[in-house]
Amino acid sequence: MAAAGLTGCTDDGGSVGTTGADPTAQTSAVAQVPAAGDVLFKDSFDDDRNQWGVIDDPQYGSTAYEGGDYVWGFRGSLAHWIAGVLGEQYDRGELDMLNVVVRAEATVVQGDGVIGVSCRETPDSDAQWQWYEFVARDGFAAIRLADDEGNIEVLAETDDISLPNGEPFTIEAGCIDNSDGAAELSLTLNQSPVLAAIDTDPLGNGVASLQAWTFPVHEQMDIRWHEFSVLGTR
Repeated sequence: MAAAGLTGCTDDGGSVGTTGADPTAQTSAVAQVPAAGDVLFKDSFDDDRNQWGVIDDPQYGSTAYEGGDYVWGFRGSLAHWIAGVLGEQYDRGELDMLNVVVRAEATVVQGDGVIGVSCRETPDSDAQWQWYEFVARDGFAAIRLADDEGNIEVLAETDDISLPNGEPFTIEAGCIDNSDGAAELSLTLNQSPVLAAIDTDPLGNGVASLQAWTFPVHEQMDIRWHEFSVLGTR
C-alpha cells in the first residue's frame, strides 16, 4: 500500500472528477450516524509503534512526535497519511474496515487548509488510490471522493462551520453500506452531525487514514494530531 505521504498535486488543490455518487444526496441535513462499536485500531501518538513515520523533507514538510501528539508541518498540497501497520494488514488481506467510524482529535495551529480523516482507500482505474475523505476548517466542511492524482468530487459540503485555529476539535466519519448496497457517509464535528451523503457506486474495503490539504497550495500548515481511532459499527 503506497498512498502515504506528503505529496505535491495540482496547483488548485485538485480537479473535479466523476463517480457514481448520487448528487441528490448532497445535503447538510442530519442523516443516520452509525453507532460506534468495538475499537479496531487506536493510536494516542505516544511514539511511532504503529509506523506512521517520521520525516523531514525540505520541499514538502515534516512529521514528528512531540508531547503526546503527532505533529505535521507541511507545504505540499496533499498529506494523506496511513499507519504502516494498517497498510501491512491490508496488503496481507487481513484488514476489514468496510463499515466503520473513523475518529480523530486535532488542533490546527497554523494554516487555512482542511484536515480530517478518510476511509475505504482502494485501487482506482484513473489513479493509484482513491478514498472517501471527511475534511473541515473554520468556515468549511465537506465529504468528498478523492484520489492521489488530486481529483476531487464533492459529495456534500457546508460553510456553516466554526473551528478557529488553535482550538482542538474532534472529527468523526461514518462509512457504512446500507441494505441497498450504497455507501452511507456522515460527518460529525465535536459530536454534532454536520453532513451526510450517499454513494450508489461505493468503494470497497480499504484503509482509514489522516488527511489534509493546504490552502493556498504549498502554504505552510501546522497540525497537532492528538488521537486517531477506527471503530466498528453496531
